[in-house]
Amino acid sequence: MVNVDLLVLNATVVTMDKERRILTNAGIAVKADKIIAIAGTDSLKATYTSKKVLDGTNRFLFPGLINTHNHFFQVLLKGLGKDLKLMDWLEASIQKAFARISHEDIWLATVMGCIEQLKSGVTTVLDYQYANGKPRLNDEVIKAFEATGIRGILGRGYGDNSTLPEGLKCEYTETEADFFAEVRRLSAAYKDSSTIDIALAPGIIWSLSEDGFRECVALAKELGTFITMHTIETEEDNAFSLGKYGMPTIAFLEKVGVLSVPFLAVHCAQITKDEIGVLGKHKVRVSYNAISNMMMGYQTLPVVDLLEEGISVGLATDGAASNDNQNMLEVLRISPLWQKAFYRDPSVLPATKILEMATIDGADAVFKKDSIGSLEIGKKADFFIFNPMHCNTVPVVDPVVCLVYGAGENNIETTVVDGKIVLENGKILGVDENEIIMRLQKAAFDLRQRAGISNVQWNQRIDCEPFREN
Repeated sequence: MVNVDLLVLNATVVTMDKERRILTNAGIAVKADKIIAIAGTDSLKATYTSKKVLDGTNRFLFPGLINTHNHFFQVLLKGLGKDLKLMDWLEASIQKAFARISHEDIWLATVMGCIEQLKSGVTTVLDYQYANGKPRLNDEVIKAFEATGIRGILGRGYGDNSTLPEGLKCEYTETEADFFAEVRRLSAAYKDSSTIDIALAPGIIWSLSEDGFRECVALAKELGTFITMHTIETEEDNAFSLGKYGMPTIAFLEKVGVLSVPFLAVHCAQITKDEIGVLGKHKVRVSYNAISNMMMGYQTLPVVDLLEEGISVGLATDGAASNDNQNMLEVLRISPLWQKAFYRDPSVLPATKILEMATIDGADAVFKKDSIGSLEIGKKADFFIFNPMHCNTVPVVDPVVCLVYGAGENNIETTVVDGKIVLENGKILGVDENEIIMRLQKAAFDLRQRAGISNVQWNQRIDCEPFREN
């Protein structure tokens, strides 16, 4: 008998491998951080032994979901600026709070966001961290990744916060040179980590100078990483690029070389047919953020057109200030519905494709397809156990349709990342969830007080106070 670190037995295994096999009465064997066997339960029991065995009876085993775009600091700002247009939303939530966000705020918000991600089946998340009003806030994001056990990609963001209006200025204004130095520092610090990666994340087309974009490209090549950026999210992107550079955003990014390195474009709501061809030529990946785009009243990106060009499209929650939650299962359900309505065709983006976009295509979107995104021998042991025995998911005919169109967080029973159980029987293991809830409620309230922001409903100022201990 071969001793392993973890066995899952008696499950229906949705592999997402090249053949898209679905195995019944089966399971997996895990040694350290890798899957070393996928087979029928009897075969596994005859070959492997483990002190830790998870029983998958009446349960489905899925590869972990991959969230390709997020802003965890925005968990602090849930509920603010709702039902407003973009610039009004920015003022009512992000801008007034930006300079006043502390290191503890970032840590608490990220931990809470990671908990919600893990409870909705996410094992890998890309956090696009652009709140840099104080030095080294990004370190708190990585500490939160490690505390919760999630696989985290820090998209180290940059934006010129010196342009904020008077009264909203930050105590620390980062330069482009500071940005690149911090990316180098973080990349060196975590180059040997099994679960942490660093990417470059200039905020938007006006975040860097032309020379800055060229240096961003050079640094991505030097470090062997990728670039991700909000790309033609609104009409303002192209208006700026045309005014500054005399060409649209995509043409400018091609000119300065951004499209020549691994690049994950986020949103792309304003993209044209010709520009889709340009992205396809350069093998650019795209992050589709359905819920936040709907909340903000944006037009949708034409996902089917992107897929027909051979572009890998991943799914994402986006930040909680524009989405209001971090529930990836909600993303699975709503993402295809918007496209079906957009194309006026119920056949587009079937459940099977949505699951691909959330797993193996999502892995490709963050340039990690060789190590995550499917249950295959030699890949990282990132997966979740789905219990369909709840009112929202029974009766079950098909595990894929059940997950995409019916699932809730109550169905996610156990989540494993890098071979380690981080959520078991619905309970997060790395941190005290209730303590984080209490601390975050107070931290968010204190931040709103410092920033002078709250909601107004029916002409009444509303601002819920910290929770009281029982």
